[in-house]
Amino acid sequence: MIRTLLFCLATCLLLNCDTNRNTLQQPPITDSNSDKITAQNYIQKEIGFVRPPSQQDIEYYFSASQNQCFSEILVNNVPVFRFFEDGSAITPICINPYINQSGKQTLTYRLYPQKTVTDGEGTAHLTAQTAIKIELVGRKESDRINAYKNQKVVITHRSETKPDGKTFVAAGKDYYEYTITFDAEVPYKLVGATESQDLSKLDQKELLAKTEAAYRYYYNLINAKKMDDYFRLGFQSDIAEIISSYIDQEKLQAIEESDKFHFLIPGFKLEPLEKYHMRLYGNGKIVCLEQTSDDPALKNASPIWGKTETPNGEKITKFYKLYLHIPKGKDTFEVLYKGERF
Repeated sequence: MIRTLLFCLATCLLLNCDTNRNTLQQPPITDSNSDKITAQNYIQKEIGFVRPPSQQDIEYYFSASQNQCFSEILVNNVPVFRFFEDGSAITPICINPYINQSGKQTLTYRLYPQKTVTDGEGTAHLTAQTAIKIELVGRKESDRINAYKNQKVVITHRSETKPDGKTFVAAGKDYYEYTITFDAEVPYKLVGATESQDLSKLDQKELLAKTEAAYRYYYNLINAKKMDDYFRLGFQSDIAEIISSYIDQEKLQAIEESDKFHFLIPGFKLEPLEKYHMRLYGNGKIVCLEQTSDDPALKNASPIWGKTETPNGEKITKFYKLYLHIPKGKDTFEVLYKGERF
């Protein structure tokens, strides 16, 4: 009888150890792919989501011109572009990947003082001359020849001024934010973060530790050149972009070379993963890490980045955006948005 009890106890302990080991071994980022995705087959799998062009395929682009400020643009509370450089013009940027379905959308701009500039002196605060003008247009993707000529202006917006009509409304401040609402019509419907957990309700210290582990895991995949895992984790993000940006097969195959850049350049290595803080976006359903540096080239950018030099001597800097969410019913992250220069 004692021997039987000891055997049962030992079995339970072994099973418990196996369960704990499996829990510990579970990676911090997982996927929900229905097929096995590898570096060799991901493009062919993605081609299956390409569809013929349609008259309903509208692409939305914003452009901006600004004066005496740096800026950050968010669509539906997700950063899509940061302009912390000298200059005043932002060329048209497609925002479709951040539009999940037709209906009301938001575009938010955040303005910061130009504390550091290449030419001349920076300013500690937003000035009386600070201003931004934003234009949002819709273009029919199927009419490529006349798309620009026939585009429709959705929004033309200028930042507010004081009653004198000249002085910027937030002159003297360190930060200004304004949100514009607009309607979009798209022929697709993406899940996005609509079925994700509200991360703002979790313990924030635990969420930070979990996010740091996920970033370290993703960082190591790139440094160790684990191509299969990299493309497997980013597959759903790629599919959403193909659908929302109406990417065709020709363009998709051309993207492959850029996708594999950091794996094919022998000397490419990431900079240390450091000096960052956690940020929540997507109304609390998206989490990421951003650099805390005041250097305009690094401010608010992804802490996963690296530098290299091509064989012809061209110096290249790559930033890897990684926006994570936890789908309802799961306890691990999945990649919602990935990309460069964020």
